[in-house]
Amino acid sequence: MIVYFSKFGHTQRLAEVMTRTLGSGNGSVRLVSAEELGVDNLQEADLVLMGSPTHKMNLPKAVRPVLDGLPKRCLRGKQIAAFDTSYKMNWLLARFTAAPRLNHQLRKLGGQQIVRPETFFVAGREGPLFDGELERAEVWATNLIDQSTKEPGYHVVY
Repeated sequence: MIVYFSKFGHTQRLAEVMTRTLGSGNGSVRLVSAEELGVDNLQEADLVLMGSPTHKMNLPKAVRPVLDGLPKRCLRGKQIAAFDTSYKMNWLLARFTAAPRLNHQLRKLGGQQIVRPETFFVAGREGPLFDGELERAEVWATNLIDQSTKEPGYHVVY
């Protein structure tokens, strides 16, 4: 399952590319907007991938209540990965994007992280996505397939 929140459409475009990529190599993949997410959506998922834009070096305010509204440990036994969209910033500030915070929240819900959080870059506040970011999303999703099929204990963690 891929869950996304998107303000200008860039995070949604990335999520759609990842859905096609994961669906072609791993069967059925469901794409759900954060506004539609509920515990019922999560029950059948083995892998939960979630993405959002970075707003003011944090998770968007609209995403926080969605995550806070999920029951504790609802991702127990599920693999998770997080991504965000952000503009390129100074390397000292690069850790202040939405993906690490999103990853932390998904882990608090019991998810098992399989890859490091990833940032995809937009030019300026409203985009567009930098050239090559959609292709990079395909590669990242392909790596998710590889990591999700490995034996327990061999997952890449941050």
